[in-house]
Amino acid sequence: MEFNSSDDFIEDESFVDYCLNINETHTTFWKDYAIKNPEKIQYMEEAAERIENLQLLLLAEKLKPQAVSSLKKYLNKKRSRTYLWRYALPAAAALLVFTAVTFVIYRLQNRVEDTGLARFSAHKYFYQAGPTQRKAINLWDGSFVILEKNAALYIDSTFGQTDRSMHLSGVAYFKVAKDKTHPFKVYTNDYVTTAVGTAFKLAANNSLKKLKVELEEGKVTIAKRKGKLWNLIATLNPKESVSFGDRLKLLQTERFSLRNFNNWKAQEIIFKDAPLNEVLLQLEIYYNVAIDVEDSDVGKETFNGTFRHDSIKSVMEMLCFSVNKHYKFTDPNHIVIY
Repeated sequence: MEFNSSDDFIEDESFVDYCLNINETHTTFWKDYAIKNPEKIQYMEEAAERIENLQLLLLAEKLKPQAVSSLKKYLNKKRSRTYLWRYALPAAAALLVFTAVTFVIYRLQNRVEDTGLARFSAHKYFYQAGPTQRKAINLWDGSFVILEKNAALYIDSTFGQTDRSMHLSGVAYFKVAKDKTHPFKVYTNDYVTTAVGTAFKLAANNSLKKLKVELEEGKVTIAKRKGKLWNLIATLNPKESVSFGDRLKLLQTERFSLRNFNNWKAQEIIFKDAPLNEVLLQLEIYYNVAIDVEDSDVGKETFNGTFRHDSIKSVMEMLCFSVNKHYKFTDPNHIVIY
């Protein structure tokens, strides 16, 4: 079956089982499906959110099994969205009073962890850029990511435990926070790019099994899946790039233009009520400069601005004007705000 909308997922009984976390086989299948089909995650999120609207019913599953049965019966009827909720919501309302009471009693008598829905990802684990603009992400380990238009990034729920793993579809730039004990791994179909403290760009076409890696700084390794094993196929040094694909028999690293690389990073920058400290950090990454602020209170300000193909001087002029400050270059790669 093709899944091209949230309704398609809701109509699949195994997906509903997965959201209710009541079938281990279905849970394994849909987790694997999300990893292999990141372009479908948005629909999966929407479907899971619609089921989550009745979360209180699901949490009372052990006390009221027929509530889950009734919910699945309504969710799986092949009706339009309006028709579906017209009948499902009255049924949910009828069960809600019982559920609310039994759920409170259950929680008081059984002090167990509230797991809620077994989602394939929480909001903080999935990011997707829109069709018209890029998306900047500050990860909780201190790393920074730029997602190109239409790119999607799914971050494993185990991120930071033994390593920092994620799955990419599309084009993205990574500025990796240093952490030798937790390697940073980006999976793109049959390839995995691994770094510790590095800056690099990936362009992945998962459907065609193609990948291009450009390394700005640090060091990365690229491995390819063969069965259950991962075989190392390339190691990159700064300013080197390499491309992979099923048709490529010989792999050869190439030097690339750092100027063009930097122009790509800075082609579109959007800030919306962003703390100035975060803005300055991102500008340092976008333009490969160091920015110091003499007045520490400036970092508490927020900033709004959109820049497209602007020079660092133009950006600094607008930023400093908005916070009533001045700036100066102490050298080509060092700026001081005063």
